[in-house]
Amino acid sequence: MDIFVEQIVKKKFGPRDYGIAAATVVVGLALIFLSLQIPPIVLLVTVGVCFAAYYIISSRNLEFEYSVTNGDITIDKIINRRRRKRVISVDAREIEEMGRFHPDLLRRKAGCTRVFTSRQDSGGEWYFCAHHPQKGNVLVVFDPEEKVLKAIRPFLRGQVAFVAFGRN
Repeated sequence: MDIFVEQIVKKKFGPRDYGIAAATVVVGLALIFLSLQIPPIVLLVTVGVCFAAYYIISSRNLEFEYSVTNGDITIDKIINRRRRKRVISVDAREIEEMGRFHPDLLRRKAGCTRVFTSRQDSGGEWYFCAHHPQKGNVLVVFDPEEKVLKAIRPFLRGQVAFVAFGRN
């Protein structure tokens, strides 16, 4: 029987996103002000700045899609519902460690490439460490629902599943 489960997680707009939006507006206004010195290009610069500001600010609207298909875990980043980018794809059998995420874990896994695909500070984050062919050892922090975890569990190696989920 084939297993297919997917979940979409919307990333919260954080302080960094607000900073990027504010910087974009300030730079845009400065460019428009400077263009006032050359009257023939004011309209062109204003339209260009407005378009660029909209594009930059709206590109901070991120969603992550977790999908599990017969043991293949794929995480995609969806940018403002207009563009999709593959973040990582891992076979669950390659997962070496999995469990609930704690911030002190980042210090212990210093040699891993880090991939964050969760709502920050939601409290329900999980992580897994795996070997990826192109990225090497990766630490993926994600925010799965119970149905995603249940879809991953049968494909994990025995000891990894036991440590992550216990005997149940």
